[in-house]
Amino acid sequence: MTQQAALPVGAMPRPERRREVVPRDERWLGLAFAAPVVLLMAALVFVPLGLTLWDSLHRVDPMRPGTPFIGLQHYIDLMSDTNVRQAWLNTVAYVIIAVVLETLGGLGAALLLQRIRVGRRWLLAAVILPWALPPVVNAIVWMWIYNPSYGLLDGALLRFGLISAPRVWFNYRATALFLVSLVHVWRMMPLTAVILLAALQSVPRELYEAAKLDGAGPVQAFMHVTLPLIAGGLAIALSQSTVFAFNLFDEAWILGGSSLDTRTVVAQVYMSAFQNLHFSYGMALSVLVMVASCLVSLVYVMRVYRETRYG
Repeated sequence: MTQQAALPVGAMPRPERRREVVPRDERWLGLAFAAPVVLLMAALVFVPLGLTLWDSLHRVDPMRPGTPFIGLQHYIDLMSDTNVRQAWLNTVAYVIIAVVLETLGGLGAALLLQRIRVGRRWLLAAVILPWALPPVVNAIVWMWIYNPSYGLLDGALLRFGLISAPRVWFNYRATALFLVSLVHVWRMMPLTAVILLAALQSVPRELYEAAKLDGAGPVQAFMHVTLPLIAGGLAIALSQSTVFAFNLFDEAWILGGSSLDTRTVVAQVYMSAFQNLHFSYGMALSVLVMVASCLVSLVYVMRVYRETRYG
């Protein structure tokens, strides 16, 4: 007879893990369902990404014959390019302004929508309308609002005596950056609000009742009940806000043109690749944009999920 090892006092025997056996037919069925998605992602994402990375290591210039391998030379040149540096600074400013305003505004809108009981669907449809508009249309509408001669902004400020004469706001870099960011926030904040509204509606009402019985006020309930339980939705909202702000192009290009004061890094990619015909140089910059946006989003997701505790 075999003797069992003595367990320490108070210790409970570990239950044996049973390995779930998946039938072969079901495994093949799962692979068959996943294969089209994998192939589509490979064709539309991974293959173009690999080709872009490969071409960024070569000199692809229609004005010069051949595509010689130059290694990291484009990336080294990007570090000393003053236009690229200014575009990065503008983009960082756009990201900071957009993420802060979209998150705070979207969370406030989601909290208000959650409290509304009558006509919520119609109000939600009205809120989502700016996001449904094409970015070019949205930028053109705001271009008319910002017009110094007959725009709504200068007209309202003149009427209330806040300015004495019409002002060309895009002559000043600080106001130009903020106004372009505001147009982007106006378009993207509804998406953040919808994401956070869905997260708020998943929080059980019983938790708020229990917090109220424990003497928690509205602020305490929000900090200790709402925020921890919507952390997943908040991470998604922060990630999408960051990625879209990093890739801001339409609003900045239509409102500011090629001006270096409002030029984004994506606009710099467009100018390098398609206006100056330095294709591989633009590809190298686009790779850096992708890496930067992915890293920032990863930091958001990892930090939020690490600080989330359930149970």
